[in-house]
Amino acid sequence: MSQKLKRRRLVLFSGMGADARLFHSIRIPEVEIVTPGHTESTPGETLTAYAARIADGLYIEPPDIVGGISFGGMLAGEIARQREVAGLILLGSCLRPDRLPRSYRWIERFGCFIPDFVLSIRAWWPLVRWRFAPPTRDAEKCLIEMARASNPAQIRTFGHMIIDWKGAANIQCPVLSIHGDRVIPLKCAAADVILETAGHAFTLTHSEETNSAIREFLRTRVNLVLESSHEGDPYNACF
Repeated sequence: MSQKLKRRRLVLFSGMGADARLFHSIRIPEVEIVTPGHTESTPGETLTAYAARIADGLYIEPPDIVGGISFGGMLAGEIARQREVAGLILLGSCLRPDRLPRSYRWIERFGCFIPDFVLSIRAWWPLVRWRFAPPTRDAEKCLIEMARASNPAQIRTFGHMIIDWKGAANIQCPVLSIHGDRVIPLKCAAADVILETAGHAFTLTHSEETNSAIREFLRTRVNLVLESSHEGDPYNACF
């Protein structure tokens, strides 16, 4: 059976406080796109242990490509560090948590003292517009819905995992890093593609550019046989 007919899996993890709707505009017909929800962690679980458990549960194998947005990219990076995969795609993410602004560490350390209702500011539309600019009306609505549905305890847990994570050095597979200009600073990521006008949810707001970069990576670095170019669909991820 040819590589094209096998339909390799592209496993994409969302960021914390988000879900699979972040990837509804990703159109790569030649792969099976898998967008698992975030599994609950166990008490005291590290990102290293969490990634191993997730990879086992998803039966991640060498032909698979893994990736994700923000925290999801770090999770994918840790999976790629632990086991053989065909490629790693970082979407507004990084593999070096030690490069994150020091303020992130202070926020995480004192996060246990922040009431849940304060975290609801994530759904405040001016903040959504700043973090994910420039959002379309539909994208903004979807991002607010995800923020309102997010689990504060899970956000705190994932934040703690990030700060305590040592990072994923010496990844053996091909890596693609696409980056916007919000939330995780560019200096934290060795970006291959920089979307200078994009915020932190560019899979929604810049789907055409994101699809194009991923397709080129799969074709040239993962050696996946692709059909002629498929343009990214206009944003319609909430529905």
